[in-house]
Amino acid sequence: MEFTTSKVKRYLIALLALLGLFTLVAADAWSKKVYIWQDSDGQTHFSDSPPATEENGGKVEERTLKEPPPREETAAAIAKGPIEHAVQCTFRLKNKKGGASGFFINDKGLAVTAKHVVQDATYSMEAELPGETRKHRVRILKKSQHHDLALLQVAIDRPTPYLEIRDPHTLTPGEELWAIGNPLLAFRETVTKGNFSRIFPEADWKKEVKMRLPPFKFRGDQVQFSTPVIPGNSGGPVVDYEGRVVGVVSFGFPNTPINFAAPSSYIRKEFESYLK
Repeated sequence: MEFTTSKVKRYLIALLALLGLFTLVAADAWSKKVYIWQDSDGQTHFSDSPPATEENGGKVEERTLKEPPPREETAAAIAKGPIEHAVQCTFRLKNKKGGASGFFINDKGLAVTAKHVVQDATYSMEAELPGETRKHRVRILKKSQHHDLALLQVAIDRPTPYLEIRDPHTLTPGEELWAIGNPLLAFRETVTKGNFSRIFPEADWKKEVKMRLPPFKFRGDQVQFSTPVIPGNSGGPVVDYEGRVVGVVSFGFPNTPINFAAPSSYIRKEFESYLK
């Protein structure tokens, strides 16, 4: 869902999920443990310390987040949890025609966005990273021929935080998902929460929805999810509770909980030679 100036009037929406302040940490802290658990109401929680026994229902997952060494001018280098880590891996992608979102997939500035975001883009594209005022030049390395995916190289002189890739076929219906992006390009680092519905087969566009081809004419299966997204979210990651990317926001149906993402498994398939 790419944002352009002409679309602003069509999407007047109140965005409720704004990111809190980052935590200032010591410069030698390159990794951090976080604890993940669900309460009696089924709500997922994140903490940097283990919860009390009566809070967690008897099951607590422990995970270590690995971060690049922080810089003195960056106030928030170490994330407090998997979702905040995913926020730090996501950036605003802009040029004169508009833009949307992208995210890092390795520590060398390699990144992914949706193909339709950069379809007619030039090398005037720039990435704006969380907590920074400096803009970084962006180069398009490859556009997928079949899927709504594009591979980018962000010009940056330090290691970048990045997202691990999870195969979306391992998701279960109802599993919680978070979408991270820059809605309308005005609301940076926005986090929204929803659920996984299913892997939507390519054949069902014609069979069930009675459409000859899916929107944008991209091929392949799609991750169907209910997490709210609007223009500007395109190209941003959809992540699970551990902050692993399962899809790249592609498109949705306005005013409905029906949205779609290019499966993260296609990232490995399409850009394998760059990931070695």
